[in-house]
Amino acid sequence: MMKMFEEMFGKKLPIIGVVHLQPLPGAPRYEGMSMKEITRLAVEEAKTMVENGVDGLIIENFRDMMFKKRVGPETVASMTYVASEVVANLSVPIGLCVLQSDAISALAIAKAVGGKFIRVPYYTETYIVDAGMMESIAADALRFRKMIEARDVKIFADVHIKHGYSLSRRPIEESAEDAFERGLADAVIVTGKKTGGKTKPEDVKAVRDYLPKLPLIVGSGVTPESLSEYFPQLGDAVIVGTSLKKDGKTESPVDPERVRQFANHMEKCRKELD
Repeated sequence: MMKMFEEMFGKKLPIIGVVHLQPLPGAPRYEGMSMKEITRLAVEEAKTMVENGVDGLIIENFRDMMFKKRVGPETVASMTYVASEVVANLSVPIGLCVLQSDAISALAIAKAVGGKFIRVPYYTETYIVDAGMMESIAADALRFRKMIEARDVKIFADVHIKHGYSLSRRPIEESAEDAFERGLADAVIVTGKKTGGKTKPEDVKAVRDYLPKLPLIVGSGVTPESLSEYFPQLGDAVIVGTSLKKDGKTESPVDPERVRQFANHMEKCRKELD
């Protein structure tokens, strides 16, 4: 379960920091910021995270709400432009998350820029979300990945994802099993109910107990103080954004001291594995 992450990130229990992009051209909140400035800010935040202990990055069009089910070419072009510069300036593994849940665009961008993974919020099952109804994209994503010869781009799939409600009403561990065994996801993500919302340790434990060998990521709401609730006994990796920001506010810039604090606490968790 941990081997894949160790091979990709070069260490156990990797920290994957989120680069929340500024509003991109075409999005409701876009106010004309140049792509060069959007990219500069993204690279700056990415460097701050990596220089202070983050092991990988995921680039996300976080400020493009209200999100579409599938993005347009303007978003694909913008994210490809930014991601290519982040990849060029940093040596850690880079991933893509194209919101609302556009796995096809994320795979295309990752293939173009050398990304190592994508995050897919609504991968299997059907969800009711603020954008309407989101149906499984697993079959299309797997076939597209094969068509563009991007098998080396891993798929990290959320289950019982934040901001959405699964119509299956199944236990989270059964949803995780389907995402992994039928949806062929390379790893499964368990999250809280909103951005920055705490992931319930009991949800992570339920998935871990049911699927001991599943590559399992804790996907939201983890703080330095709560790391020991998940690691090293339950999760294999963590995705973190809000906790690394100034005052723990999602819209704020990355705070180097908060990144260092988070990384130091995770290092203590790693030592428990030795």
